[in-house]
Amino acid sequence: MNCFKFPKIYLEIVKGNQRNLPFWLFTSAIFIVLIIPVLLKDGMFMDGLQYACISNNLANGLGTFWAPFLSATWWKSGSNLFLEHPPLVYGIQSVFFRLFGNGIYTERMYSLLTAVISAYLIAQIWRLFFRENEQLKTLAWLPVLLWICIPVCFWSYQNNMLENTVSVFTLTAVYFCIKAIIIQRTQVVFAILSGVFVFFASFSKGLVGLFPITVFGLSWFLLQRNSLKVIVFFFLLQVSSVIIIYLMLLNNQEAFQSLSFYFQHRLLYRIQEEPVVASRFFILFRLLGELVPIASVTGVLLAIIKSKNDKWEIDKDILRSSWFFISIGFAGSLPLMLTHVQRGFYLVPSLPFFAIGFSMLLAPGLNVLIGKLDIKSTLFWKLKIASICLLIVVILFSGLQFGKVGRDKDILHDIYIVGKVVPKGEVMGINNSLSENWSLQFYLIRHFNISLTAANANKKYLLIDKKETFRPQKMYQKIELSTRLFDVYKIEDKK
Repeated sequence: MNCFKFPKIYLEIVKGNQRNLPFWLFTSAIFIVLIIPVLLKDGMFMDGLQYACISNNLANGLGTFWAPFLSATWWKSGSNLFLEHPPLVYGIQSVFFRLFGNGIYTERMYSLLTAVISAYLIAQIWRLFFRENEQLKTLAWLPVLLWICIPVCFWSYQNNMLENTVSVFTLTAVYFCIKAIIIQRTQVVFAILSGVFVFFASFSKGLVGLFPITVFGLSWFLLQRNSLKVIVFFFLLQVSSVIIIYLMLLNNQEAFQSLSFYFQHRLLYRIQEEPVVASRFFILFRLLGELVPIASVTGVLLAIIKSKNDKWEIDKDILRSSWFFISIGFAGSLPLMLTHVQRGFYLVPSLPFFAIGFSMLLAPGLNVLIGKLDIKSTLFWKLKIASICLLIVVILFSGLQFGKVGRDKDILHDIYIVGKVVPKGEVMGINNSLSENWSLQFYLIRHFNISLTAANANKKYLLIDKKETFRPQKMYQKIELSTRLFDVYKIEDKK
């Protein structure tokens, strides 16, 4: 299966088209500097930290695949299980914890791997689409570069978000959709495989993973490569694959209970009762804001290309192809406007398709400019050396981030001290002001499996905010620690 022949693309980069080698090196440097330095530092956004806690627990026998476990004090909708999302990502990431242990770099390796696979899939979609145009096919670095420069995109990979895994599956689903559309053999297999990966995407984050089911319809409307009858057949194969897999799963009692609880008590409840934003248009404005950098770069480069050749215009087929991918991006983002449950990182699975669409507008003109480069010239030699030096500098800079703290420095300072005096698995009492400090709670769970509860009666240990005037009963004795934010109290041992 060509999709998974990783070495082939790199051999072609190095040996096939030397003109694009500096641009691949530059893209690699940008990819590294935007993701790896942050991943190498301690500290993580609370959602990604939460997912790492659940996966780590699963790897260590706390909870099961269908009954994920976060902490001893977690309670939502009448359940102590973590059923906020379908469980696939936790199951996959738990394998990494079993293989690489409980250290902080396990979830970071996983997050980085999803970024690398996504970049590879973007390049493969590009190469598949331009399989008959050898020159444009070699520009696969361009959509990868635009994609990774989108702010919420690299932020998501820095923070172990569920959307990272969803992106892998949605990209693969679209890859197989395009194969079914443009390859004249085994189309039925590709349509079914696209449905399988749509299932994986939805089984990772719910409804947001379903948008690749629009690809066949968009291809008929914008590309017109197949008859409507064929497109409807492909669509039915794809959707049927998703439905059949879910029906098979629901025959399992544990799966049925887990997924029905998620759907009824978390998904529908959140949509109806737990709004996150005041306006449905939040996600639209956020999307436009995230696309400003690559849209600006596209506009500037198109202007430069036009100035070099005022007769140059974008080919109609390229324009239709660009709109096709941009439309897939909109299909993955605009439906979020139907609810008030919206976050910027929900956009991440849709962003690769905007990057591919914008890149298609640039590719023909850039190809002409790059084609004028003489690979034996001093200019090209300097360009290649500069890109190699940049890559080396970025790698060295990234390596220097080992052992540093990126965010929540004071919280991390304190929890490592607390973890030395409070036994693992303990449930600590806290004052009410800390009950919403999720980062604090998840760091303690992640590193020491210590849970916190505001119902602190009879808890052996208390964690109190230093700023609070509240002080515990006389039975508690303060433990003298060099903490910055929190004090630890312990019930005095009876003599």
